[in-house]
Amino acid sequence: MARNMRLQSAMEYLMTYGWAILIIAVVMVALFSLGILGGNPLGTSCLSQSGYICQSPVLHGTTFNVVVGQATGNNWVGTNVFWVNQGSPSSATASALCNGAASTNTFSTNGGVICASTNTIALNSGGTATLVFVSTSTATVGTTAAGTIWATYYLSSGGTQYTVQLATATLKAV
Repeated sequence: MARNMRLQSAMEYLMTYGWAILIIAVVMVALFSLGILGGNPLGTSCLSQSGYICQSPVLHGTTFNVVVGQATGNNWVGTNVFWVNQGSPSSATASALCNGAASTNTFSTNGGVICASTNTIALNSGGTATLVFVSTSTATVGTTAAGTIWATYYLSSGGTQYTVQLATATLKAV
């Protein structure tokens, strides 16, 4: 009978600490997913479309940095990437504004479109590019922005121009 009591006591001890460890693990996962323990800042996300890459979005001051890429099996030339604020003009209007942009990191005040030309780099299939979108307005800490990231590109020099949506992003300024 004493042996049974010791076994029961050991099982109760293990169960009590097992539940406590499980609860601590769940709390840690929740804190990490909210960004409190080093994950993405709460409210910042970049959801890429299938075949495209969108990583590490950061909105700070007058700049928005993001890594974009594509894995479509085709190499892109003459690529322009642009950010369209939620509620701004259509992708066709934004594309026309950005294709007229003369240089990298050009900001267009026409309808909240920010253009970042990647003409000087190759955006090969499986490759990525780090882009810096520059705005004329400053985002204060805690400010949020939402929109889409688009690209126009050619498969060969002088060929047909294509326009695709790479990702949808929600940003919170840090």
